[in-house]
Amino acid sequence: MSTSSNGPRARLARLARSEDGVVAPLIGLMLLVLIGCVGLAVDTGRGVLVKARLSDALDAAGLAVGARLSTTDYNADAKRFVQANFAAGYSGATVTSVTATPNATKSVITLSAEAEMPTAFMRIFGTKLVKVKATSEVTRAATGLELVLALDNTGSMSSSMPALKSSAKSLLNILYGGQAEADDLYVGLVPFSQTVNIGPAVANHLAWMDPDPANVALKPSGWSGCIEARAYSANQRTRELDTTDAPPTLTPLDKSTLFRYYKYPNLDPSSPWSNFFYEYNKEYNKYCPSPMLPMTKKRATVETAIDNMKDGGNTHVNLGAVWGWRMLSPRWRGKWGGDMSLSGLPLDYNTPRMSKALVLMTDGANTMSAGLGGYTAYGVLSEKRLGTDQEAQAVKNLNARLTEVCNSAKSASVIIYTVAFNIPKNSEIEKLMQACASKAEYYFPAGNETALKDAFKTIGDSLSNLRVSK
Repeated sequence: MSTSSNGPRARLARLARSEDGVVAPLIGLMLLVLIGCVGLAVDTGRGVLVKARLSDALDAAGLAVGARLSTTDYNADAKRFVQANFAAGYSGATVTSVTATPNATKSVITLSAEAEMPTAFMRIFGTKLVKVKATSEVTRAATGLELVLALDNTGSMSSSMPALKSSAKSLLNILYGGQAEADDLYVGLVPFSQTVNIGPAVANHLAWMDPDPANVALKPSGWSGCIEARAYSANQRTRELDTTDAPPTLTPLDKSTLFRYYKYPNLDPSSPWSNFFYEYNKEYNKYCPSPMLPMTKKRATVETAIDNMKDGGNTHVNLGAVWGWRMLSPRWRGKWGGDMSLSGLPLDYNTPRMSKALVLMTDGANTMSAGLGGYTAYGVLSEKRLGTDQEAQAVKNLNARLTEVCNSAKSASVIIYTVAFNIPKNSEIEKLMQACASKAEYYFPAGNETALKDAFKTIGDSLSNLRVSK
């Protein structure tokens, strides 16, 4: 029996051949879709990894930029830190933009970054690059700070006082972030030379002064507030009073804890004419620095006190250190008046979320010269209030007292930053200032005025405690 080309079997055969032709393109299309899905998954996974790495780099950049609140170009600094923390060529990605925008008070910095990643599979479908974005925000932590600036106001600072004042105020600008006051930030000032000035608040009520008539019981006419150091004695307890945070004790009265009026003599005590004049003919304010400023929240008050600093006299760095410590010591609570008494300052050591810091700056070594020109808070050298009448040994004793003060304050949880301005390398005073700092990185050698300003800015940045908030 013959089979017609138009018969049922022929038509079925032609249909089968037709279906074979349709399946092949479908399989090819399915393979392309499958490759596309795999490619999309691979490139998407790479994009997720790039975004995670970019986010980490942006967080690190935010912390670094935020810790440098003295920066003037936030975008440039942020980009530099992102690039330092984003491995070059990671998954072939390239960082294309970084922005960092501080708020008005510089307390919050908002950051964003974008990177371009070349695709591995999606380029088959025409997508050659994928953009990856990340955002972050850094804010200053709400931790408190009690800070005292103990600054060298000696005669050798004469030409550099404008730079010192500008440097100190740049530190304030960083800490206050443009605000007139900042939460839980209190700043005090201790200008020092060969003595310190306890200031008009104490000068009015004489609460810290020795009432012994032989040492002038009543406030001398014209006295501005400068005092002598507490007397040296072979008695170890009395000697230690000059290097500790022991406060004046009035009830019961302990005269060894009190201070005497600074009395710059006009006559040599060995002169036969001095029996009367040496005791009463004094210059109470010669080489007397400007008054200390007890800690306050008011930025303008601190800036005014800094502007009022004046140069003059020789150098006793230990006095600046010990009086800075006393202003931070809770043993002196209630004795400073003003904002400190109103705020119950100084707070106890190690109060949660409150730090105590001292910035100690000097431009020279301790000095104690012979003769009337060598009168300081320790009297004249011949009186042996430093345990000797030899200049070299007296300076060694002053150096030892500086070391004792620094070690004791650090043991009490006071953070100490030191700045050595125009001081020769490897000199004795440089070694003392290095050892005084709480950490090696808290010591700042400043060979010129530009370096001095940079040191204070870096200290201000260091004192700014930051965290990633989002």
